[in-house]
Amino acid sequence: MKILVIGGGGVGESLCVRLAKVGHSVVVVDKDESKVRRITAEADVEGIVRDATDPMLYDELDLETFDVVVAATDRDEVNLFVSSIAKEYGVNRIFVRAKNRATIKLLNMLGVEASVAENDIVAGILFSEIEGRFSAVEIVNIYTGNFVIVSRTVTKVSKALGKSVREITSELPPTLKIIAVFDGENFLDPDKVLSLEPGYIIIALSKIDSVDKLDEAIG
Repeated sequence: MKILVIGGGGVGESLCVRLAKVGHSVVVVDKDESKVRRITAEADVEGIVRDATDPMLYDELDLETFDVVVAATDRDEVNLFVSSIAKEYGVNRIFVRAKNRATIKLLNMLGVEASVAENDIVAGILFSEIEGRFSAVEIVNIYTGNFVIVSRTVTKVSKALGKSVREITSELPPTLKIIAVFDGENFLDPDKVLSLEPGYIIIALSKIDSVDKLDEAIG
């Protein structure tokens, strides 16, 4: 695939190198020449030193010829701008790094394929380290349209403790579906989980406004 990555910082650099190594045609744009130079020295990536907020850049790139655009700068306003431009040029697959959920909501309105709220990821990882390996309430939310993949952990005081997944499902709206259960070692078929134990992680696909129903069911 032909992939445009906007932003050559830590996230953009790592992504460019990984994509190039598996054979994708990657172009990275950053106004910091040293970042571009570092990436192009590490992998087979085309580097362009430009300001991503310059509208002329995208005509020069023939943006409509790209399969994927990734907005990976550390500024939400720039990533929103890039996403809007990519939509205008008809790019179907747009992925965005974001710092807060307000930005996520705007990105959902734009119809980007996926956006990741990095603060949620970092906070989730720190929380899991503090509380223990299997006690993380939420490691990461993956947003796509109006849906989100969430995880919730069964504790010793959860209402769900000892129940089957089918019992939990009967309490949930049709806009929320449990897709897997992780027991600490393996992913289990939800229909075969007859008793939820402490430390079990329930993974569900939900409309954003239905997530609280999962919290109520698990307790």
